[in-house]
Amino acid sequence: MNEIKLVIFDFDQTLVDSPKGFDAAFIEIKPEIEILLQNRGVKINIEDYSDALRQRMRELDVQKIYNRDLWWNRLLTEVLKIGTIQFTPEECSHLTSIYWNTTIENTELYPDTLEILDFLKSKNYKLALLTDTDGIPGLKKVRLDKSPILSYIDGIMIAGDDVPQVKPDPTPFLQLASQLGTTPSEVVMVGDKPFTDIKGGKAAGFHTILILRENWQVDPIPDFQIRALVELKNLL
Repeated sequence: MNEIKLVIFDFDQTLVDSPKGFDAAFIEIKPEIEILLQNRGVKINIEDYSDALRQRMRELDVQKIYNRDLWWNRLLTEVLKIGTIQFTPEECSHLTSIYWNTTIENTELYPDTLEILDFLKSKNYKLALLTDTDGIPGLKKVRLDKSPILSYIDGIMIAGDDVPQVKPDPTPFLQLASQLGTTPSEVVMVGDKPFTDIKGGKAAGFHTILILRENWQVDPIPDFQIRALVELKNLL
């Protein structure tokens, strides 16, 4: 890939260990939901539903329902099977605030993130971030602003905030490449999800590298697969 000038990274689960933050947020949210239900006279042991709640939250995220305000009443109906009770918009916002504040506090870089960013900068690559919205305008920017990686980054595109389209629509991919003065053949997309990062990168005409963070079905097939960011040294 000698023609590469721009390396675009996904953010969550590519450069940062966001599942660690999500797990911490889940722990904080469970008793809050239990208290809100107790205030309505409903007593449940929410720990009995932990696995089902975690699975449904993961599914909602994969379905691109990024606004957590929309999650909580769906969890009541679909997992806890309490269809007669709904949280108020204010209560949903409160739960979402706890969720994201806890996520931010507990999200860490992967051990080799800064090493690979230093390496790529030393090779004079342009570096960019392409990440989907968190469902509330401006929230993903808050998360990015708290990350130590920003000093390495030449351009950022928050799909769904900066442009209406989210991954895998090629629009945010192509717009980011254009903003940084590169053509599709000069760009490589590095991400952890085949169905967003790789699919969108291929649709935009980019080279693609999948980092294997989870056991997703690999479709479409990327140009390369790696298990750690540091392996990019062998490709770029």
